[in-house]
Amino acid sequence: MIEKSKKQFLFVYPLLLIIFISGCSNKQEHIVGPTTLEELSIIYDRNFIVYLDRAREAIGNNILTYSAISDQFTIPKYMEISGTHYDYGLLVAHIASQYGNQPRRVSSVRRELNNRIIEMYRQIYPQFLEIARGIGDVFNIPMEEMDFIFLENDFFIGLWYNLLHYPAFESLGPSESADNARVLGNCAVVSANVHDTTLVGRNFDNDRERPHFVVYTRMEGVYNVLANAQYTIYHWVMDGINEKGLVMATANQASPPEYYRFFDPYPDFPVINEHHLFRIALETCATVDEVIALYGSVRPWSPDYADHLMVVDAQGNSAVIGLDTDREPTFFRSENSYQVLTNTAYHMGFDYLMNNCRRFQTATNMAEQGISNMNDIKEIMQLIRGRAHGYMSLYDIKSGFMRLLLRHDFDTPWDYTLPVEGWTHTMEND
Repeated sequence: MIEKSKKQFLFVYPLLLIIFISGCSNKQEHIVGPTTLEELSIIYDRNFIVYLDRAREAIGNNILTYSAISDQFTIPKYMEISGTHYDYGLLVAHIASQYGNQPRRVSSVRRELNNRIIEMYRQIYPQFLEIARGIGDVFNIPMEEMDFIFLENDFFIGLWYNLLHYPAFESLGPSESADNARVLGNCAVVSANVHDTTLVGRNFDNDRERPHFVVYTRMEGVYNVLANAQYTIYHWVMDGINEKGLVMATANQASPPEYYRFFDPYPDFPVINEHHLFRIALETCATVDEVIALYGSVRPWSPDYADHLMVVDAQGNSAVIGLDTDREPTFFRSENSYQVLTNTAYHMGFDYLMNNCRRFQTATNMAEQGISNMNDIKEIMQLIRGRAHGYMSLYDIKSGFMRLLLRHDFDTPWDYTLPVEGWTHTMEND
């Protein structure tokens, strides 16, 4: 069970807002009128809350709970998801139906590839077929008749990205004339083996406030996961830890540009959206070796950009998984007691990283001097974070501890614990 220190998850929406919501229609209930980011941050999820309540009533099962982490601010939110993947599929489908999104039937042209995609999931992650089955049952489409290429990306992105008003957050944020290299180029991950545990620090840097979810999943048949998610409430994990002590964290692979941006249509063979594959790894893998085997068995896919990621396990192993210019995964195991990941492709080599990325150089030099506790990791992350800082998460693997530090309240730690198998001691916060 998640431990919530310092704050209780309690939030009550104003009565007038509840009255307003009750009069909304069932479909395409869009936000009208907010002209500032502050206004949008208050009301961005009001329709989602209504849809969620209706969906839970429809399936007769409260598999998703949702609350604010503070009565002082509305981002991030905390949610717990439990039960079966089929139940989750039912819930998503009922929400999508209210919003006006629906899945597609596969066309005859794509049927053969569709069958191969289904078979891929049967082999590596049959739980996704159960999610699809739940969605299909609500929309009266047999699972085998669903278009899995559309389901892989467009269905979920079309639902959560728009329902939770990410475009509005982007339009009310800083001007697009801002230096994109600065905006994209400040996420970082650092891991270090310290005494009998491994510590991980992660900076998520972005120039815009946007919906952010701390998500604890207890799904049947897979590992429990505590994660930070954006863009979709379940699939798109930014960083997280599972009950085996496996930590994963991702960052844009933004430099050099040939490793980041280019059009990548769905190919003529089965692939998995890179963020979806991240979630699959946390639910099904216990070690770095198992994650590498998973990523070696299927090509990660994203329509138009690439991320890379670090994976660290309870045995102290770590590796960076990067994508080459053909989007094939490449694995870079650490040969030290630490590993550093910024936004420059590991394919360029250590000397290039040291000479062309100040943040990589700073973190590496500090790690070489020695890391002895979480405060040392925090100090490194503070020095290499960008001006467009979003949040910082700090992990102690063997105690399953995560500390979250937010841009708008960086002095207040939000602490969570996911019990890690075989370890019962409590993290010393300093």
